[in-house]
Amino acid sequence: MEAIAKLRNLSISARKVSLLATLIRGKSVATSLAVLQSKQQRSAVQLRKLLLSAISNWQNCNAASLEDAHMVVKKITVDRAGMLKRIMSASRGVAHRIRKRSSHVVIVVDSVATSTAATE
Repeated sequence: MEAIAKLRNLSISARKVSLLATLIRGKSVATSLAVLQSKQQRSAVQLRKLLLSAISNWQNCNAASLEDAHMVVKKITVDRAGMLKRIMSASRGVAHRIRKRSSHVVIVVDSVATSTAATE
């Protein structure tokens, strides 16, 4: 059975988050945690917390132990969220617009045994 964890209104641009999301998509949970631990981006910390939350959600739904189940990141999606618009003054009385972008992230984890049984 799969488990889902959502992170809404993350104050990091979806483009920056999706660069890390592509690194962990389809990989095992242990590998994904190691990759996110080694990265220095600010979004790596948030994605690691979200992945740990998805693992915890899976443990709450399943009676099987985490050591017995080989878990993978089945799906990870990064979508654009709302945008804060600010104005910064510039020379000659001109105003430049600053867009502070944010994103929504959804992670789905599943054990390999249930994902292969579902496809057959």
